[in-house]
Amino acid sequence: MPPKDLRGIICATITPLTPALDIDIPRLARHIERLLDDGCSFVSTFGTTGEGASLSTAAKLDALRRLRAQGGDLGRHIPAVMSPVLDEAAAMLSGIGDLGCRAALILPPFYYSAGEAGLVDWLAALVERTSETDIDLVLYNIPQLSRVRFTPALIRAALDRVGARIVGVKDSTGDLEGGLELVHSFPDLAIFTGDDRVLPALVANGGAGMIGGIPNLFARDLVALYQSPQDAELLARQAKRIAAIDAAGSLVALKAALAVTQADDHYGRAYPPLAALDHDARANLAAILDL
Repeated sequence: MPPKDLRGIICATITPLTPALDIDIPRLARHIERLLDDGCSFVSTFGTTGEGASLSTAAKLDALRRLRAQGGDLGRHIPAVMSPVLDEAAAMLSGIGDLGCRAALILPPFYYSAGEAGLVDWLAALVERTSETDIDLVLYNIPQLSRVRFTPALIRAALDRVGARIVGVKDSTGDLEGGLELVHSFPDLAIFTGDDRVLPALVANGGAGMIGGIPNLFARDLVALYQSPQDAELLARQAKRIAAIDAAGSLVALKAALAVTQADDHYGRAYPPLAALDHDARANLAAILDL
């Protein structure tokens, strides 16, 4: 059976940045506290929405340590491992395990087209190099960015090599049929979608819930949709919201909208090469989302 606690709405949180482009720990801590208070089961830090591919392993681990030192419950965190470099990925995973995080979201190595055997070898080497921790792993299926698709065949091959360490999959394709195939093929794994529009059907068919970015703004509505997947009006509202955010730049649009809702421009800052939305684009997005 899938882990009973790994379900519900997990926010892939944005990462607030200082003017010097350091991780803004006070704002990140406050934002995470809001998300958990609004009903998120966990937060997933430093993934795609958290600009994790742009931030160093050292900076991300330092941020997690500082969050814990300020009283943050890292047992409610599922940080992402976003590096294709085996040493870096192992350092990040070991650190996540040492800090007592609930699980780790694992992006596959994305530069070389290594094929199924190479990807499984990389995962096996990652597990071997982090044998001091038994932290659970959630595979991150986002082929539109990673160029690697976790097909059922690849997931089975990975399970054969690393066994019980893999407890779930985050499917960020937005493909309902593909998500349902994962649910039906792997009843012992927690299968999450990254897309609000897929959430109700996935949950109704045994899926675990959602790991996604929209809860940064609308966590309570996503929790309500998870609890009442038959609510067509709420689903339509979320579909409109995600379409507007995607059209405006996805994660930079989330940061811009959060800056509006918190009346704090610092939340809108992006890490290069991404660029923050300008004033007019932010105002337009706020109007569409009725913030």
